[in-house]
Amino acid sequence: MLSRLLCKRVFPLQSYLDYSSSCSILSHIFQNAFFSKVSGDSPIANKLEKGEQVRTLLRNYGLSDTQLSTISKMHPKVFQFHPQNVLLPKLDFLRSIGVSSDILLKIILSNHWLLQRNLENQLIPCYNFLKNLPLADKDIVGIIRRNSRILGTNVEKIATNLDALQRMGVPQRNSRILGTNVEKIATNLDALQRTGVPQSSILYMMAHHPSLVQLNCEKLKLSIDEAISLGFNPLRMLFVQAVLVLCESSKETWENKVKVYRSFGLSDVEIKFAFRAHPFCMKLSEDKIARGMDFFVNEMRWSPGIVARRPSALFFHFEKRIVPRCRVIKVLMQKGLVKEHRTLIPFLGTTEEQFLDKFVCKYRDVFPELKDVYASGLILKHN
Repeated sequence: MLSRLLCKRVFPLQSYLDYSSSCSILSHIFQNAFFSKVSGDSPIANKLEKGEQVRTLLRNYGLSDTQLSTISKMHPKVFQFHPQNVLLPKLDFLRSIGVSSDILLKIILSNHWLLQRNLENQLIPCYNFLKNLPLADKDIVGIIRRNSRILGTNVEKIATNLDALQRMGVPQRNSRILGTNVEKIATNLDALQRTGVPQSSILYMMAHHPSLVQLNCEKLKLSIDEAISLGFNPLRMLFVQAVLVLCESSKETWENKVKVYRSFGLSDVEIKFAFRAHPFCMKLSEDKIARGMDFFVNEMRWSPGIVARRPSALFFHFEKRIVPRCRVIKVLMQKGLVKEHRTLIPFLGTTEEQFLDKFVCKYRDVFPELKDVYASGLILKHN
């Protein structure tokens, strides 16, 4: 049994070695020198046995080996939970309320401690409280998916917060923030309202980006002032988006992203213009910014200013949408069939059917190979 366990690709102690050791050869030598002498009933052998049982249990609940490997690297302690007494009842409960394997993975990665909470005294009462709200089952699962921490929150606190949030005008569909600090939310809501932000904008952001009203109160006020100085209008949705980005971005992170945009030829004025057009362009990772800008500027030979005017082009899926569609447009421009596009959205923002009708099927008689150009772009994601 022990030899079989040691041959497994991932288990907690193995994960530690893989993660912490910079030399696989030394890791191999250590394993052979040490684990070969471990007796079958030793504490280490028992831990390995328990870890394997946990892996098997999680596999049965739909988690893949890749997902298990991620868990073992981020939270190896999970593999030391008792599989039958601790994990199984919680997993059965989560499955019974509609939690999928993907949501289960997110719960384990973000709040693995939740699996140690008492089922009868904590998890079930919290779920029953949510069930008593006028919410559909799918909405409750959505709340758990976005904020699984709520299942570990004291029911009395949830009830108190719910009452306070309703007095603020927050609808129950935004109950993903039920377990948060209501006093902080009230202070932040007041700051936004005094600035002139409409209630509709606040509620929309609370529904889709609830972290806005959970931010540090002082930092929120500073970000509000900065957004106003940049020319954002509090009456528009872009204002609260800008405030959110400014709050969540450290000075170092902001400067690093500005440097990436500059490296592709954008001036500071153009970067400011892009931020005002779509504040979330500064929420993208540096890698995603660089990848998109490199393709548009260096491969497509388009002016960086085109992206600055429509920064939302960077948000589309690179392999599935940007590459295949842009390559079709590039061929059509080379053939003189379409004029150079001054904006990216008309062909990146359309549906698949609309794009095929307007840019592929329309020219199939004069350029039948265009379908292959589009298909080859899509295939890139598999290479």
